[in-house]
Amino acid sequence: MPDENNNRHRILDGMRKAVHDKLAPKQRDLPKTTKGKAGALLREEMKRSTETDPKKREAAAKKSLAARLGVKVDSVYRYLSGKRKNPPKEIAEKLDKEVRDSAKPGLKKKVVAESRGKSIRIQSRAKFGYGTSATPGVTTTPDARWRNIAETLPASYATPLWDALEHGDDARAQEILQSYLQNEYINEGGKHGNVEVKLEDLDYMDFTIG
Repeated sequence: MPDENNNRHRILDGMRKAVHDKLAPKQRDLPKTTKGKAGALLREEMKRSTETDPKKREAAAKKSLAARLGVKVDSVYRYLSGKRKNPPKEIAEKLDKEVRDSAKPGLKKKVVAESRGKSIRIQSRAKFGYGTSATPGVTTTPDARWRNIAETLPASYATPLWDALEHGDDARAQEILQSYLQNEYINEGGKHGNVEVKLEDLDYMDFTIG
């Protein structure tokens, strides 16, 4: 069975990546090494800690960072000391994502604000079925299959997607995308009658901000 929650995450994760890509020229000062990334995240965790004793605060921060990355505390020590320079790919990607997500929140908000009201380009490989629903309450979705999609979402769809991103609303993001596929991609604004779409799976979802 398709993982619907995973589908939803791919939509908002794709938008977050688009924001990161837009910020890339302004984020050249982000740490590049495993040690540097772990150190930056540790400092962030220490600021959040309510511990007053410095040693306890650092220990608690390392424990929180380990949970955040999904690794053991010993691994965090190795990253911070530089003994482990090349963690597994999944952890390396997590480190990179967490560092970018925590960096320059003001700039990220500015990119999102500037993108509202504008169209956004999507590229995706999605699996969905569709069919004509002539009878009220009857939905047909035959021949669900993978389709490559390269479309430009107009502001009427892009703006609510940014709202969904701001609120972390994965379910709403999927509703908006499915609505676009149904109303514009398949129906072409109503040219082909009452066609209903059922989005079943997503392989990937890339966004490009103009």
